[in-house]
Amino acid sequence: MMNYRSPSRIVFEACNIIFMILFSASILIPFFNVLAISVSDAKAVREGAVGLWPVGFQLDAYKHLIGNSLFMRSTLNTVFLTVLNTSLVILFSLSSAYALASKNLVGRTPIFYYFLITMFFNGGLVPTYLLVTNLGLYNTYGALIFPSVVSIFYIIVFKNVIGQLPKELLECAEIDGAGDFKILFRIVLPLVLPMTMAFIIFSAVGYWNQWFNVLLYIKDKSMWTLQFQLREILTTSQLQDDQLNPVGEQIIHPENLKMAALLVTILPIIAIYPFVQKYFIHGQFVGAVKG
Repeated sequence: MMNYRSPSRIVFEACNIIFMILFSASILIPFFNVLAISVSDAKAVREGAVGLWPVGFQLDAYKHLIGNSLFMRSTLNTVFLTVLNTSLVILFSLSSAYALASKNLVGRTPIFYYFLITMFFNGGLVPTYLLVTNLGLYNTYGALIFPSVVSIFYIIVFKNVIGQLPKELLECAEIDGAGDFKILFRIVLPLVLPMTMAFIIFSAVGYWNQWFNVLLYIKDKSMWTLQFQLREILTTSQLQDDQLNPVGEQIIHPENLKMAALLVTILPIIAIYPFVQKYFIHGQFVGAVKG
């Protein structure tokens, strides 16, 4: 027996398909245009003749980026800081949530509200800047790590999820002699792993794209992150539109360099996302369902 679909359902599905096609095109068309410009001949780029397909294939812009020690250093800085910051955020959020979900914590309600109020009120940019500088963190990696280690949102969500876990499971572990750290990492963490992976993605992508703290706290160019390096290339490039940058026997138009740098900064996220997508979707459903 064929499934009956009402006319309104057919219209809805058709509109949904059209919308998704247009939405996908709005993402893919600029992406392919950026890719085409990054590998096209400088003359074609200068004349605006590049669309979705490269004109005069060349990889000099990428060679120029790879050969730039400052750009490669910024890439290593970003990878290091993203891994370290994400690890600290998840570790702090998970352990804090576990403590707040425990009935044995004295004063857990006042502590929870103390955490909660910081979601709505914060010290602001100037006090934060003064605090960072007074702590001696200016122009250090600590200025890029410590101000963003605490995520109250992650703590609250983890606390709610851990609070819904079967109490008997945790009590049995305590009776068997397991300590808090063993319970947290051997029992609680595997049960909240999908949500943890979702938060790892959120935190890593957010930190990978961060550049503002570098603008505030970092002077040493060797400590720049990849996104701040990209900002410098896109907004304050020393190459004008009517000039060319010689590289070997070839020439690179500024737009070649800009588009190549843009792709280099986003490709790692694009490459990793398909492998963690299942955790992302599962984590969204786990966090949305209560009870």
